[in-house]
Amino acid sequence: MGTLYDMNITKLDKGKIAANLGDAHEHIVTGILIRLGLDVGIVDVHGTPYDLMVIGFESPGGRKVTLRAQVKTADNSISFIGGSRGGVDRKYKSGVKTYKYTTQHSDLIFGVDKSTLDIYVVPSMYLADWGGSRATSKLQPLKNNWDVLLNWNEAYLKALQEKLRLSD
Repeated sequence: MGTLYDMNITKLDKGKIAANLGDAHEHIVTGILIRLGLDVGIVDVHGTPYDLMVIGFESPGGRKVTLRAQVKTADNSISFIGGSRGGVDRKYKSGVKTYKYTTQHSDLIFGVDKSTLDIYVVPSMYLADWGGSRATSKLQPLKNNWDVLLNWNEAYLKALQEKLRLSD
């Protein structure tokens, strides 16, 4: 009998399973956020720099805020690079460039660990200080940290960012 963490039991080729994992992780994150009581919707337009719209909360006061979120599959690290296409239908075209996500693209990145299904909740404002990817071992304060969605304000996010700096 299998486990929740089994992958690719049908032995799909590497490109196809990579594309399927990306789709699956968008749905897993969506389901978990709904289960947590949050409003969330999948953006069904390909080519946007975000996959989900999530209603988070500012604190204090609890005012609702709409957050644009990108879902990334993670292994030992999370990539913060967009603009390339993985999967079986990958096509490389000259003049098409990859880019590093910024707050202009999305408000946060959800990194889904493909082995454990843990979700790293990464505010995009942190990416300016980092390279194109970050080891999940350096992101432990963000692992399954739903408080980010309940406390979307500058003071909370800056304090959490400082906690990440201290754990480097």
